[in-house]
Amino acid sequence: MAGALFCICLAAPARAQDATVVRRAAFDIGSAAIKCIIADVDIPTGRIVKLVETLSEKVDFAEDLARSYDANLSKDVMDQGIAILEKLKRTAVEKNALEYSAVGGRLFQEAQNGRAYFVRIRKETGIPARVISEQQAAMLSYHAVRQELGDKAPPFLVWDIGGNSMQMTLRKDDGDLIFYIDPMASIPFKNVVIETFQKKSITTTTSPNPVSPAEVEQSLAFIRSHAAMTVPLVISGRICAQDMVVAGIGGVHFYSVPEVLGLHKKTYTRQEVAEALAKWTGKPDKAFDSEYADTRLTNLILVLGYMDALGIKEVRPLKINQADGLFAAREFW
Repeated sequence: MAGALFCICLAAPARAQDATVVRRAAFDIGSAAIKCIIADVDIPTGRIVKLVETLSEKVDFAEDLARSYDANLSKDVMDQGIAILEKLKRTAVEKNALEYSAVGGRLFQEAQNGRAYFVRIRKETGIPARVISEQQAAMLSYHAVRQELGDKAPPFLVWDIGGNSMQMTLRKDDGDLIFYIDPMASIPFKNVVIETFQKKSITTTTSPNPVSPAEVEQSLAFIRSHAAMTVPLVISGRICAQDMVVAGIGGVHFYSVPEVLGLHKKTYTRQEVAEALAKWTGKPDKAFDSEYADTRLTNLILVLGYMDALGIKEVRPLKINQADGLFAAREFW
């Protein structure tokens, strides 16, 4: 009997410790894709103990809204989003996820029916979903990168480029976070190239490809000037003054640029982006062999323009999105 009691006493702490870990599914409802991360999470710290699966499905919310005459998302794209969320949730259920949370950002604030759509998501999928501010989105991404890089990471800047928004986030010397938030992201910039430099309508033209050398130069000059004028000096000055890690997150940094470069490395450089831009200028959509072919070249221009304007020599792409940051935010569970 004494031996049995001793075994029970030894086992109790282990069970108590296991009880702090829960399998969660976090959904990032982005402007061009819906991403889902399923992971075992330590509840007190929000840290991922075990990554179970990462999923992503394309949904053209940003393209749909850009072509809307009344600033509403169409029924077709909203239905597609619901169907994909239900599909991703089924996978999460099969993987024994117990808790769910979803967020969407700036695009769903801009859409007249964006918040109503999230009410529909909650009702039809059963996933707690909310529209968050751009600062909340940037903060979630920053904390996800901090966890990825570790507590002893050098000073770093989080540069997030998605389909419909761009954020840069860094921590100041006093500990506060400072944000650069701008709509000049993948889809808006592509549309600038189509409308401003190709003189076409985005209602009838979805891809700028092939982009001529002259159009590339004009677009690059435009985005360099835009970055120089809009990024706060406190951010651009820190980039120049410090040996700072620039962590690139979002689909543009982790998927688009490396795929066009033809390789995935720990970092990519300004020179590599410039060489890839020269190589792919003038190529049609089919040459890119991607469902995102319409933005592959303009994404290179966008990234290179910011790197030139801010003196960024290299970017460290990380496979991180707002879903990763959700795990660390207690208020979302």
